[in-house]
Amino acid sequence: MLVNMGIGLIMPITTLYIHGTLHKSLVTAGYVLFCFSGAMMLGNLIGGHLFDHWRQKPLMYLNGSGVVLALLLLGLFPQWPIYPILITLYGFCLGGLNSAINGYIAFLQIEDPNIFNNGYWFASLGMGAATFLSGILFGVSIRFVFFSSAFLFLVTTVIIKIMFHPVHKHPVPTQKKVDSDKKNHFLISILLICFVMVVIWICYEQWNSNVSVLMISKHISVPKYSLLFTISTIEVIIVQPFMNRFFKPSFRSEKNRIILGLLSFAFSYLVIIDTGDYWRYVLGITLVTFGEMLALIAIPAILNRYANDQNRGTIQSLGSFSGSMGRALGPLFGGYLITTFNYSWTFWGMFLVHLLLILPILSLQNKKSK
Repeated sequence: MLVNMGIGLIMPITTLYIHGTLHKSLVTAGYVLFCFSGAMMLGNLIGGHLFDHWRQKPLMYLNGSGVVLALLLLGLFPQWPIYPILITLYGFCLGGLNSAINGYIAFLQIEDPNIFNNGYWFASLGMGAATFLSGILFGVSIRFVFFSSAFLFLVTTVIIKIMFHPVHKHPVPTQKKVDSDKKNHFLISILLICFVMVVIWICYEQWNSNVSVLMISKHISVPKYSLLFTISTIEVIIVQPFMNRFFKPSFRSEKNRIILGLLSFAFSYLVIIDTGDYWRYVLGITLVTFGEMLALIAIPAILNRYANDQNRGTIQSLGSFSGSMGRALGPLFGGYLITTFNYSWTFWGMFLVHLLLILPILSLQNKKSK
């Protein structure tokens, strides 16, 4: 929750600050965000690898301290050209911290099958609170945004120090080691899941970027667009606790959740084609929210089923990397498709792509059944 609050305070005002306060072009702002996302992806991969092959808590301390340092320096020196350098450093350390925490959660899932569900609920609560506070703090001073975020990550690091217990890895017994064909099958399954994750986020990012332009062109105000994400957060907070009652932790259940989530994502783009009715955008963001609660929680859980105690961090980092890649490519791909075709054909394409993604998910087989 604290990590997502720290992220949520900064990201909504990044483009606004670069373009409106630092007086740089939107293209420059896009490059800065791309550097941030690229650094975060690199941090995801390195953090996951080190989680499996180094000491877990020192890794979290190192990345947490790097995030706090970058944010404190941003609060002290929020000027160009040091701003993009520090934002990139922030992204790299944030990626490493996220991978380490996700790897730690993957170990805890062995004892608590619902931990990914609960973690997502608290993360959504933190993100919702932060996006609300971000504009208020930015209205006072950009320094308040960075210092507040630094404080949240400092508290995160202290909690890790006090509350996180060392991870005890169990060696893989020789008789349970799989042959090369089965290893290749598991790898293909993991890559398919990661590919699905990339595509989901490329499409999802349209709601964070190009849908706003579409709604304004339909004479729907910016406050009404912003309200969509408040509605989404409220839906998560209310509905998410009940998800565990409908979906018990199992490989089959997690596959079904991803399939239902893909269907929900698909129809979210269908309902906003050629419309100026606000209620249809509300319906669209509601379908996106259910897609999140179904698919985006099940994906790290099902990835964890292909892991053992020697590679849980690495496999979770691949999922985080895929999400970061999708978020980085989303505005670029969406802008290209909308410019080349139009909004309607782009959303039709996204609808069909999500339906096609169901096929690789149907082909997944449980690791234990191999």
